[in-house]
Amino acid sequence: MNKKSKYLYEFTDEFLRSLFLKTEKVFLNEPLPDQFDLGLRTLLGISLPVTLSEFTGIDFSGNNGRSIYYLQDEYTCSYILLPHLTDEDPMVLIGPYVMEVPEIRDIRKIYRSRHISNDQIMSLLQYYGSLPCISDEGILYSYIEVLVHFIQGDKTDIRKHSITAQESEVDLVKSQNNAVRMQNLEKKYQIEAIMMERIASGDEAGARKALDRIHRFAFDVRSSDTIRSMQYYLAVMNTLCRKAAERGNVHPYFLDEISRQMSVRILKTYDPKALDHLEDEMITEYCSLTRQYNVRGHSRTVRDAVNYINASLDRQELSLAMVAKEMNISKSYLSARFSEEMHMTMTDYIVGKRIENAQKLLKNTNLPIQDIASLSGYDDPAYFTRLFRKKTGITPGIYRRNNTGKTEKQ
Repeated sequence: MNKKSKYLYEFTDEFLRSLFLKTEKVFLNEPLPDQFDLGLRTLLGISLPVTLSEFTGIDFSGNNGRSIYYLQDEYTCSYILLPHLTDEDPMVLIGPYVMEVPEIRDIRKIYRSRHISNDQIMSLLQYYGSLPCISDEGILYSYIEVLVHFIQGDKTDIRKHSITAQESEVDLVKSQNNAVRMQNLEKKYQIEAIMMERIASGDEAGARKALDRIHRFAFDVRSSDTIRSMQYYLAVMNTLCRKAAERGNVHPYFLDEISRQMSVRILKTYDPKALDHLEDEMITEYCSLTRQYNVRGHSRTVRDAVNYINASLDRQELSLAMVAKEMNISKSYLSARFSEEMHMTMTDYIVGKRIENAQKLLKNTNLPIQDIASLSGYDDPAYFTRLFRKKTGITPGIYRRNNTGKTEKQ
């Protein structure tokens, strides 16, 4: 492989990594990596195809390995197989990914002949939820085709196939190993359900205790690259935590930002210790989010009011009248319902949340206090400072110094 092609393939690997797409170097008649499908066939207790040539639908005869294959297997998982440049070079297998995450009814259709249990359905639901979802393959296909044509010219053709692994016998030892694995997976998912419930209630200690139990099972090896395996594991954990917080009735508005930030940080972190720390931070952040925005047990009216307030803290005009108008209900009814369920007036709630927001900004940003005041709904920094001191006992500047060691610039 010449330098130009090498750099292009390295760039492509990084590009695919940004989409959470796994790549493997493979040869047609050499053994596939054990986890080429991220463990799906092992989860189902069936034998793995040993080589690419065991998949029906892949045929390089007469083409000398110059085809791009867009593949979809019988489990709706998609792959892209890039050709090798020379007979000595490997091909590149990209995937698996899905174009749409299946729902439970779709999973039942896919696996109808296998008579899978409800426990397996939940495992499969989590499996598909952890795969990259490429809803529009057009841009990805265009990039791949331009890449290969740029390197190989007009020698390349495009082939789309559905692939099925040829049936093979599963020996007794493998069946026994799969049975043990299935039992461990069922136990692992039960513990994950406990962890998610703890996060949904904001119980950080309980969530960490459940997470420690999950670690006893270890995480699935998603590739031969340990760092990449940890990244895939944390991407799944991020999804679980987000869904758990959503169960705690945290509005998607607040979940979207933390989930996106975590995804970016996972992708950009390559140090094992930093990845371990990121997992701890993930539990803390989602539990904190749930405690802060949890409105479980409250009426729909109060939940909607709380979500609207928390999304509008920077608006100076935020008030009972504004919220009632937005919700198209009377001020008196909203005031009475809010006070009854939240055990405080809406005005006190708004002020408290604005001060909490200011505290977070003071600890985690270098923004000037006047900007933090504005982002907390107060255009008058002097009034904000008086209010902050009334609620916390200290000024914003002292609060920042106590929590960060930084002194406010004059």
